[in-house]
Amino acid sequence: MSRFVSAVVAVVFVAGIGVWPARADSGDKVVHPPEVVAPFAIKHPLPFKFGERLKFDVKFSRFPIYANVGEVTFAVMQPVGSDSHVKFEVAAVSRGALLSLFGVKVNDVFTTLADRNDLFVYSTIKNINENDERQHEEAVFDRQAARVRWRSSNLTDPTDPGAAVERETKAWVQDVVSAIYFARTRKLNKVNREVHFPVSDRGETYDIGVALVGRERVKVDAGTFDAIKVEGRIFNGRLVRRSGEMYLWFTDDDRRIPVKAVVKTDRGTVTFDLHTLDEGSQPITPTRKAPVAVIDDDDE
Repeated sequence: MSRFVSAVVAVVFVAGIGVWPARADSGDKVVHPPEVVAPFAIKHPLPFKFGERLKFDVKFSRFPIYANVGEVTFAVMQPVGSDSHVKFEVAAVSRGALLSLFGVKVNDVFTTLADRNDLFVYSTIKNINENDERQHEEAVFDRQAARVRWRSSNLTDPTDPGAAVERETKAWVQDVVSAIYFARTRKLNKVNREVHFPVSDRGETYDIGVALVGRERVKVDAGTFDAIKVEGRIFNGRLVRRSGEMYLWFTDDDRRIPVKAVVKTDRGTVTFDLHTLDEGSQPITPTRKAPVAVIDDDDE
Protein backbone atom coordinates (compact mmCIF):
# COMPACT_ATOMS: atom_id res chain seq x y z
CA MET A 1 0.00 0.00 0.00
CA SER A 2 2.84 2.37 0.70
CA ARG A 3 3.21 3.50 -2.92
CA PHE A 4 -0.38 3.17 -4.09
CA VAL A 5 -1.02 6.62 -5.48
CA SER A 6 2.43 6.84 -7.03
CA ALA A 7 1.79 3.56 -8.80
CA VAL A 8 -1.43 5.01 -10.14
CA VAL A 9 0.32 8.07 -11.52
CA ALA A 10 3.29 6.09 -12.82
CA VAL A 11 1.14 4.37 -15.38
CA VAL A 12 -1.40 7.17 -15.81
CA PHE A 13 -4.80 5.77 -14.89
CA VAL A 14 -3.31 2.32 -15.15
CA ALA A 15 -2.15 0.96 -11.84
CA GLY A 16 -4.07 -0.60 -9.00
CA ILE A 17 -2.96 -1.70 -5.55
CA GLY A 18 0.42 -3.35 -5.89
CA VAL A 19 0.68 -2.93 -9.68
CA TRP A 20 4.16 -2.14 -10.94
CA PRO A 21 5.68 -1.69 -14.39
CA ALA A 22 7.27 -4.77 -15.92
CA ARG A 23 11.03 -5.06 -15.69
CA ALA A 24 13.28 -6.53 -18.33
CA ASP A 25 15.05 -8.68 -15.74
CA SER A 26 11.91 -9.78 -13.91
CA GLY A 27 11.59 -13.11 -15.68
CA ASP A 28 8.15 -12.10 -16.97
CA LYS A 29 7.39 -11.64 -20.62
CA VAL A 30 8.04 -8.07 -21.73
CA VAL A 31 6.42 -7.00 -24.98
CA HIS A 32 8.64 -4.59 -26.86
CA PRO A 33 7.20 -2.17 -29.40
CA PRO A 34 7.31 -2.83 -33.13
CA GLU A 35 9.83 -0.97 -35.21
CA VAL A 36 8.27 2.48 -35.36
CA VAL A 37 10.52 5.24 -36.64
CA ALA A 38 8.08 7.84 -37.94
CA PRO A 39 5.86 9.92 -35.68
CA PHE A 40 2.11 9.56 -35.73
CA ALA A 41 -0.01 11.99 -37.69
CA ILE A 42 -1.43 14.43 -35.15
CA LYS A 43 -4.17 16.86 -36.05
CA HIS A 44 -3.82 20.47 -34.89
CA PRO A 45 -4.90 22.34 -32.95
CA LEU A 46 -4.47 19.66 -30.33
CA PRO A 47 -7.61 18.47 -28.49
CA PHE A 48 -6.31 20.03 -25.27
CA LYS A 49 -5.25 23.62 -24.65
CA PHE A 50 -2.60 25.39 -22.65
CA GLY A 51 -4.11 25.99 -19.24
CA GLU A 52 -6.21 22.84 -19.15
CA ARG A 53 -6.50 21.43 -15.62
CA LEU A 54 -8.37 18.24 -14.72
CA LYS A 55 -8.87 17.06 -11.14
CA PHE A 56 -9.96 13.54 -10.30
CA ASP A 57 -11.14 11.88 -7.11
CA VAL A 58 -9.42 8.53 -6.62
CA LYS A 59 -11.41 5.75 -4.95
CA PHE A 60 -10.35 2.23 -4.00
CA SER A 61 -12.68 -0.71 -3.49
CA ARG A 62 -12.11 -4.24 -2.33
CA PHE A 63 -14.71 -5.82 -0.11
CA PRO A 64 -15.35 -4.66 2.55
CA ILE A 65 -13.41 -1.44 1.80
CA TYR A 66 -14.74 1.36 -0.41
CA ALA A 67 -13.04 4.66 0.25
CA ASN A 68 -11.57 7.87 -1.10
CA VAL A 69 -7.80 7.58 -1.15
CA GLY A 70 -6.54 10.61 -3.04
CA GLU A 71 -6.74 13.25 -5.73
CA VAL A 72 -4.88 13.39 -9.04
CA THR A 73 -4.50 16.59 -11.08
CA PHE A 74 -3.48 16.73 -14.75
CA ALA A 75 -2.29 20.06 -16.15
CA VAL A 76 -1.14 21.32 -19.56
CA MET A 77 1.30 24.23 -19.52
CA GLN A 78 3.47 26.21 -21.89
CA PRO A 79 7.12 26.02 -20.81
CA VAL A 80 8.74 29.34 -20.01
CA GLY A 81 10.95 30.51 -22.85
CA SER A 82 9.90 27.83 -25.37
CA ASP A 83 7.27 28.01 -28.11
CA SER A 84 8.02 24.55 -29.51
CA HIS A 85 7.24 22.46 -26.45
CA VAL A 86 4.32 21.55 -24.21
CA LYS A 87 4.62 20.60 -20.55
CA PHE A 88 2.39 18.01 -18.90
CA GLU A 89 2.25 17.80 -15.12
CA VAL A 90 0.52 15.20 -12.97
CA ALA A 91 0.26 15.68 -9.21
CA ALA A 92 -1.02 13.05 -6.77
CA VAL A 93 -1.87 13.65 -3.12
CA SER A 94 -3.22 11.21 -0.57
CA ARG A 95 -6.29 11.79 1.53
CA GLY A 96 -9.12 9.97 3.28
CA ALA A 97 -8.57 6.26 3.89
CA LEU A 98 -5.02 6.26 2.59
CA LEU A 99 -4.10 8.53 5.50
CA SER A 100 -6.51 7.39 8.22
CA LEU A 101 -6.52 3.63 7.61
CA PHE A 102 -3.11 2.97 6.11
CA GLY A 103 -1.00 5.85 7.39
CA VAL A 104 0.30 6.67 3.93
CA LYS A 105 1.12 10.27 3.02
CA VAL A 106 1.76 10.97 -0.66
CA ASN A 107 2.68 14.14 -2.53
CA ASP A 108 4.09 13.17 -5.93
CA VAL A 109 4.65 15.28 -9.04
CA PHE A 110 5.49 13.91 -12.50
CA THR A 111 6.49 16.32 -15.28
CA THR A 112 6.91 15.68 -19.01
CA LEU A 113 8.37 17.97 -21.66
CA ALA A 114 7.12 17.06 -25.15
CA ASP A 115 7.30 18.38 -28.70
CA ARG A 116 4.10 20.35 -29.34
CA ASN A 117 4.10 19.24 -32.98
CA ASP A 118 4.07 15.44 -32.62
CA LEU A 119 4.25 14.93 -28.79
CA PHE A 120 7.64 13.21 -28.88
CA VAL A 121 8.90 13.17 -25.29
CA TYR A 122 12.15 14.98 -24.56
CA SER A 123 12.28 14.50 -20.79
CA THR A 124 10.45 12.89 -17.89
CA ILE A 125 10.88 13.94 -14.24
CA LYS A 126 9.31 12.14 -11.29
CA ASN A 127 9.48 13.66 -7.83
CA ILE A 128 8.22 11.05 -5.39
CA ASN A 129 7.47 12.13 -1.84
CA GLU A 130 5.82 9.37 0.18
CA ASN A 131 6.03 9.20 3.97
CA ASP A 132 9.79 9.33 4.68
CA GLU A 133 10.79 8.52 1.11
CA ARG A 134 11.94 11.20 -1.31
CA GLN A 135 12.99 10.00 -4.74
CA HIS A 136 13.96 11.93 -7.86
CA GLU A 137 13.91 10.20 -11.25
CA GLU A 138 14.80 11.76 -14.57
CA ALA A 139 14.83 10.43 -18.14
CA VAL A 140 16.28 12.38 -21.07
CA PHE A 141 15.58 11.29 -24.65
CA ASP A 142 17.94 11.78 -27.60
CA ARG A 143 15.68 11.86 -30.64
CA GLN A 144 18.38 11.59 -33.31
CA ALA A 145 20.23 8.75 -31.59
CA ALA A 146 17.02 7.03 -30.43
CA ARG A 147 18.39 6.58 -26.93
CA VAL A 148 17.24 7.31 -23.41
CA ARG A 149 19.31 8.12 -20.31
CA TRP A 150 17.55 7.43 -17.01
CA ARG A 151 18.78 8.03 -13.49
CA SER A 152 17.31 8.01 -9.99
CA SER A 153 18.43 9.66 -6.76
CA ASN A 154 17.51 8.93 -3.16
CA LEU A 155 17.09 12.41 -1.70
CA THR A 156 16.81 11.12 1.87
CA ASP A 157 20.15 9.28 1.84
CA PRO A 158 23.15 11.20 0.45
CA THR A 159 25.26 8.02 0.63
CA ASP A 160 22.97 6.17 -1.76
CA PRO A 161 24.55 6.28 -5.26
CA GLY A 162 21.16 5.78 -6.91
CA ALA A 163 20.84 4.09 -10.28
CA ALA A 164 21.46 5.03 -13.90
CA VAL A 165 20.98 3.35 -17.27
CA GLU A 166 21.33 4.33 -20.92
CA ARG A 167 19.50 2.26 -23.52
CA GLU A 168 18.16 2.27 -27.04
CA THR A 169 14.58 3.42 -27.46
CA LYS A 170 12.49 4.53 -30.42
CA ALA A 171 12.94 7.61 -32.58
CA TRP A 172 9.41 8.57 -31.52
CA VAL A 173 8.31 7.60 -28.02
CA GLN A 174 5.91 8.50 -25.21
CA ASP A 175 6.15 8.25 -21.43
CA VAL A 176 3.57 7.26 -18.83
CA VAL A 177 2.26 10.83 -18.54
CA SER A 178 2.18 11.87 -22.20
CA ALA A 179 0.50 8.59 -23.18
CA ILE A 180 -2.87 9.81 -21.93
CA TYR A 181 -2.58 13.02 -23.96
CA PHE A 182 -1.42 11.16 -27.06
CA ALA A 183 -4.41 8.81 -26.77
CA ARG A 184 -6.68 11.86 -26.90
CA THR A 185 -5.36 12.70 -30.39
CA ARG A 186 -6.40 9.38 -31.93
CA LYS A 187 -9.53 8.78 -34.01
CA LEU A 188 -10.59 5.64 -32.09
CA ASN A 189 -13.59 5.15 -34.37
CA LYS A 190 -13.23 1.42 -35.08
CA VAL A 191 -14.27 -0.96 -32.31
CA ASN A 192 -11.45 -3.19 -31.06
CA ARG A 193 -8.89 -1.76 -33.47
CA GLU A 194 -5.81 -1.13 -31.37
CA VAL A 195 -3.63 1.92 -31.79
CA HIS A 196 -0.35 0.73 -30.33
CA PHE A 197 2.65 2.88 -29.58
CA PRO A 198 5.94 2.82 -27.63
CA VAL A 199 6.17 4.05 -24.05
CA SER A 200 9.40 4.44 -22.09
CA ASP A 201 9.59 4.09 -18.31
CA ARG A 202 12.72 3.83 -16.14
CA GLY A 203 14.89 3.32 -19.23
CA GLU A 204 12.86 0.45 -20.69
CA THR A 205 10.62 0.73 -23.75
CA TYR A 206 7.29 -1.09 -23.97
CA ASP A 207 4.46 -1.55 -26.44
CA ILE A 208 1.06 -0.46 -25.16
CA GLY A 209 -2.18 0.33 -26.91
CA VAL A 210 -5.68 1.77 -26.77
CA ALA A 211 -8.81 0.46 -28.47
CA LEU A 212 -12.41 1.62 -28.70
CA VAL A 213 -14.89 -0.54 -26.77
CA GLY A 214 -18.12 1.40 -27.30
CA ARG A 215 -20.08 4.50 -26.34
CA GLU A 216 -21.76 5.33 -23.04
CA ARG A 217 -23.25 8.25 -21.13
CA VAL A 218 -21.17 8.95 -18.03
CA LYS A 219 -22.12 10.94 -14.94
CA VAL A 220 -19.38 12.31 -12.66
CA ASP A 221 -19.11 15.29 -10.32
CA ALA A 222 -17.96 17.51 -13.21
CA GLY A 223 -21.15 16.78 -15.15
CA THR A 224 -22.82 14.28 -17.47
CA PHE A 225 -21.01 13.45 -20.71
CA ASP A 226 -21.52 11.45 -23.87
CA ALA A 227 -18.33 9.41 -23.93
CA ILE A 228 -16.38 6.77 -25.77
CA LYS A 229 -15.19 3.85 -23.67
CA VAL A 230 -11.59 2.92 -24.41
CA GLU A 231 -9.55 -0.04 -23.22
CA GLY A 232 -5.97 0.68 -22.21
CA ARG A 233 -3.92 -2.38 -23.08
CA ILE A 234 -1.01 -2.26 -20.67
CA PHE A 235 -1.26 -5.42 -18.55
CA ASN A 236 0.18 -8.93 -18.91
CA GLY A 237 3.74 -7.76 -19.48
CA ARG A 238 3.06 -4.96 -21.92
CA LEU A 239 3.82 -2.32 -19.28
CA VAL A 240 2.50 -3.90 -16.09
CA ARG A 241 3.42 -7.52 -15.51
CA ARG A 242 0.33 -8.65 -13.60
CA SER A 243 -3.05 -9.28 -15.19
CA GLY A 244 -5.77 -6.66 -15.02
CA GLU A 245 -8.15 -4.43 -16.92
CA MET A 246 -8.12 -0.72 -17.59
CA TYR A 247 -10.92 1.37 -19.11
CA LEU A 248 -11.09 5.08 -19.79
CA TRP A 249 -14.01 7.27 -20.81
CA PHE A 250 -13.24 10.24 -23.11
CA THR A 251 -15.81 12.82 -24.17
CA ASP A 252 -17.27 11.83 -27.53
CA ASP A 253 -16.17 15.01 -29.28
CA ASP A 254 -13.02 16.64 -30.59
CA ARG A 255 -11.80 17.46 -27.06
CA ARG A 256 -11.53 13.82 -25.93
CA ILE A 257 -11.49 14.93 -22.29
CA PRO A 258 -10.94 12.01 -19.90
CA VAL A 259 -13.85 12.02 -17.46
CA LYS A 260 -13.52 8.62 -15.82
CA ALA A 261 -11.18 5.64 -15.55
CA VAL A 262 -11.45 2.25 -13.90
CA VAL A 263 -8.57 -0.13 -13.21
CA LYS A 264 -9.21 -3.65 -11.98
CA THR A 265 -6.66 -6.12 -10.64
CA ASP A 266 -6.76 -8.99 -8.18
CA ARG A 267 -5.77 -6.44 -5.51
CA GLY A 268 -8.90 -4.35 -5.97
CA THR A 269 -10.50 -1.70 -8.17
CA VAL A 270 -9.34 1.89 -8.56
CA THR A 271 -11.80 4.45 -9.91
CA PHE A 272 -11.02 7.97 -11.11
CA ASP A 273 -13.91 10.45 -11.42
CA LEU A 274 -13.47 13.94 -12.84
CA HIS A 275 -14.69 16.55 -10.38
CA THR A 276 -13.12 19.79 -11.66
CA LEU A 277 -12.71 20.77 -15.31
CA ASP A 278 -10.87 23.82 -16.63
CA GLU A 279 -10.40 23.52 -20.39
CA GLY A 280 -7.82 26.28 -20.68
CA SER A 281 -7.96 29.04 -23.25
CA GLN A 282 -4.93 28.96 -25.57
CA PRO A 283 -5.08 26.53 -28.53
CA ILE A 284 -1.92 24.51 -29.20
CA THR A 285 -0.99 24.92 -32.85
CA PRO A 286 2.02 23.54 -34.74
CA THR A 287 5.30 25.40 -35.04
CA ARG A 288 6.57 23.47 -38.07
CA LYS A 289 5.26 21.35 -40.93
CA ALA A 290 4.63 17.67 -40.26
CA PRO A 291 7.07 15.21 -41.84
CA VAL A 292 5.97 13.42 -44.99
CA ALA A 293 6.22 9.91 -43.50
CA VAL A 294 3.72 9.69 -40.66
CA ILE A 295 1.52 6.99 -39.16
CA ASP A 296 -2.24 7.37 -39.01
CA ASP A 297 -4.75 5.28 -37.06
CA ASP A 298 -5.81 3.54 -40.26
CA ASP A 299 -2.28 2.17 -40.56
CA GLU A 300 -2.58 0.35 -37.26
